Amino acid sequence: MPRALLDATQIALLRGRLRARLARARSNDLLSISIDLGAGDDDWLGGDGDDWPGVDLSRGEGSWWASPLACGRSDHRLAIGRAIDFRSTGEARFSALQAALGGLQAVWQHDDPQRTGVSPLAHLGFAFADESADAWPNAQLLVPAILLRSGSGRRTATFSCVAAVGEAALPGWLGELRRGAQRPLRTAAALLPQTAGPLAGQAFMARVAAALRTISDGRLEKLVLARSLRCTADGTIAIAPLLAALRDRHPYCTTYGVSRAGESFVGATPERLLVLRRGTVQVDALAGTAWQAAGAAGVASPSLHDDKNRHEQQVVVDAVRAALLPFCSALAPPQSAEVLRSGGLQHLRTTVHGGLRPGVGFFELLGSLHPTPAVGGWPAPAAGRWLQVHGERRGAWYSGGIGWVDRDGDGEAVVALRCARISGRQAELFAGAGIVAGSDPAQELAETEVKLAVIAEALRHARCRPVARRAASA
Repeated sequence: MPRALLDATQIALLRGRLRARLARARSNDLLSISIDLGAGDDDWLGGDGDDWPGVDLSRGEGSWWASPLACGRSDHRLAIGRAIDFRSTGEARFSALQAALGGLQAVWQHDDPQRTGVSPLAHLGFAFADESADAWPNAQLLVPAILLRSGSGRRTATFSCVAAVGEAALPGWLGELRRGAQRPLRTAAALLPQTAGPLAGQAFMARVAAALRTISDGRLEKLVLARSLRCTADGTIAIAPLLAALRDRHPYCTTYGVSRAGESFVGATPERLLVLRRGTVQVDALAGTAWQAAGAAGVASPSLHDDKNRHEQQVVVDAVRAALLPFCSALAPPQSAEVLRSGGLQHLRTTVHGGLRPGVGFFELLGSLHPTPAVGGWPAPAAGRWLQVHGERRGAWYSGGIGWVDRDGDGEAVVALRCARISGRQAELFAGAGIVAGSDPAQELAETEVKLAVIAEALRHARCRPVARRAASA
């Protein structure tokens, strides 16, 4: 039987620190308590040999995150439940989340008795468009009830609640751990034939042709078109092995999973939208795509360094620098593009660095950057109108963003790419392609097929390890 995540001493420490904080807290204060869980490199997914069984994200509300190897360190995070939740929609959605973060900062108390050095975090996610009919929140900032972290050989847990909850927070936390921490016997769910046929591909190429006509008329310089693919498995799709497969197959991507209301949104993205650390800002300008010679549907890949790909990437670089300039006291000189390899795909990436002016907030920067030409088009307002008129549909948070922000206002967000929405046996996969002058409709369709294959292959290769049907104690 796997051991409990918290032993009696740790539970007693948590109870004592909670009581001490409550004794001097106001009812609307947000309390976070961090404790050391000892040495280890848990990914919190609950594989064979793990002491703790992990949490099945499909059972409730939570999120999982793995930083890419390029960061030089392992960083796995599992968030469970919610302590406080803010949502917004419309043109002012990022301003609303910035105001919500400011309100949190005024009342957010952190107790770190063992000096773990971690900071409590809020999870964020947002859709591509300002308005969305999707059941997922358009823009959300959520402080989880429990945040488990593992990095550099150390494991920590941060427990959060609003002070008004009182001492009932402790049994609530322990209940959250017990509720999800179960290892059901699961087998790999094989994907059945895809439901999309040749007509779907033809429809996409027709949209590419329409976009090219608009670009030729001089009304737009770039448009990003998305498509989706629905698949069915022969059994319930298990989220943990899918996340593990994505992480293991794409180690230089950020792997993420978010679950709510019986659905999960998972992916592995190569693109960081924003990293803010102590006044220094970093943004990826990622565009241009090539793949291995045996491309999708027999269509050859373009050269990553051809005029079309270089132009597409330069549009993104210029737009990112223009968006950051009003908020930065200095921007680093432009860098040459590097080749980023992600599985069978290659992209051009330029990282833009800058020093932030005092008083600029994380969500203020997000609002200025999103959508970059890498996911929307250019000029952004005209591209957005074109996509809306032509019925562009992007489910959940596809081509929006996912990330974290701490109570000091530092944070990171990635573009939600290479992803799928999972519900029971159903999977909807998302991908897109950037259209500029010189784009070839057949090649753009092939590009989306290669991108869709990232998540499809992870679904096929996800393997559940047989484990006992037993719930763990807290």
